[in-house]
Amino acid sequence: MSSRLSDFTGFANALLPHEVSYLHRINQFTDAENRLIMDLILHNTHHPEQTFPYKLSIDKRKYSNLKGWINQKLKSIDVDSYYEWLLETDRKIMTDTISPREEDMLIRLIKGFQKPPYYFIRLYEIIRNYRFYLLIRFRHYYNRIVDRFLNDYQELYAECTAVNRQLHDATIDIVNQYALNKTESRRWETWLQEVFYNENLDGLNRYLAIVRLTLIHFNYREYDKLDKIYNDLDEMMRNGEFYSRRILLNYYANRVMLHSKRNELQRAADYGYLSIRQHSGDYLHYVNNLCAVLLRQNQNSKALRLMQDTFPELKNTRSHHNRVGFASFYIRALNKNGRSREASDYAETFLNGYKEQIFELRWHTFFGSWMQSLISLEKYQKILQISKRYDLQQREAEYRLRAVYIPTISWYQAVSAYKECEISFEEMLSRVLEPAIPLLSDPHKCRLMADLATELHPHVPDVFFQDGRVKGLNFTR
Repeated sequence: MSSRLSDFTGFANALLPHEVSYLHRINQFTDAENRLIMDLILHNTHHPEQTFPYKLSIDKRKYSNLKGWINQKLKSIDVDSYYEWLLETDRKIMTDTISPREEDMLIRLIKGFQKPPYYFIRLYEIIRNYRFYLLIRFRHYYNRIVDRFLNDYQELYAECTAVNRQLHDATIDIVNQYALNKTESRRWETWLQEVFYNENLDGLNRYLAIVRLTLIHFNYREYDKLDKIYNDLDEMMRNGEFYSRRILLNYYANRVMLHSKRNELQRAADYGYLSIRQHSGDYLHYVNNLCAVLLRQNQNSKALRLMQDTFPELKNTRSHHNRVGFASFYIRALNKNGRSREASDYAETFLNGYKEQIFELRWHTFFGSWMQSLISLEKYQKILQISKRYDLQQREAEYRLRAVYIPTISWYQAVSAYKECEISFEEMLSRVLEPAIPLLSDPHKCRLMADLATELHPHVPDVFFQDGRVKGLNFTR
């Protein structure tokens, strides 16, 4: 790569596919070389495995100008940049430091208002604050404009705030079902679809609705129902709706979960790499999801290397949920790379430092990973000791109600008890089959159980077969 174009190439390579699709759709370049550069950016972004270099024969000033145009166009639709501007404008209104130029900008926005923006609720509240600012200063001309806006869109503001409050109620039901299986969330499905497709509502409510719809369909394992919704959302994003890098990364991360559950692992990995293209508040969570996919693809060294590169993020995160998740997948990555002893030592050290957080948040994931290390080392007695010390059998019985349940710990415990001659072969087989049979209708869980069966084959080959079958269970990969 020529050093002359290295900066532009790095800039273009950092663009996300939906950003480039939007830019390609809105450009009206008459210059053939500008069109050629944009076509090349589009190709390289959507085909990273077959990229072409940018032409040195084109004047470098065109590359520089195009970079500026791209930044300006993306910033103009970036809802998070817009939100930062709103907050700064509100601060200046409340502290009496808003300048005449900034007031003119706000008034132009009010006069040109057509469609509620992503953060319409916040915009309305800020304009209401601005009316107080104007009234006390006897600014009647501007106040009439502002007052008319507030009256015209009062009903829309009331509707958006009511939807937002109801979204909160829906979220409680949906999350409680996902985590505890204590509520029924299907009743929200139709309403959430109506919110998402209602173009008269603000973008924030609409995007929140689709995230919650995703969880509902995950709860009920109705993955195909998400196809139309996600295809429609994908097209909206390519047209510049709901745009910010943060939201795009979140969208890619949700795609990772969807395709992973449907066993479309390469598509899941592709979206996973997009989701970690830029560091964000959820970066560690996105890395965890990607590594889970890579381990299922047996790309074990890639997964371990990525997690090792992410350790600085682990040290800085304030999310114990992400911290425990990272530790769990790091243990699994070590196991899959033949470093089970190191994995077990790390698990024990981590447990000593974060015991409370583990049991509060993701104990099943963590202990499943640790037991994977111990079963590989044939430390069956250690597994039984841990189970007894932390009452994992009782916890496991309660955990079965959760939508994400897989009998990982139950199987490790049953195998360990059998290998230590604490139970008979028949009792061990019963403990394997009993928690698995209710899950046979879920293809995703069957695949995960098949992977676990292959892992346990060397320990009890009469029950767990190398191809993933289990004696007495009718499923395969």
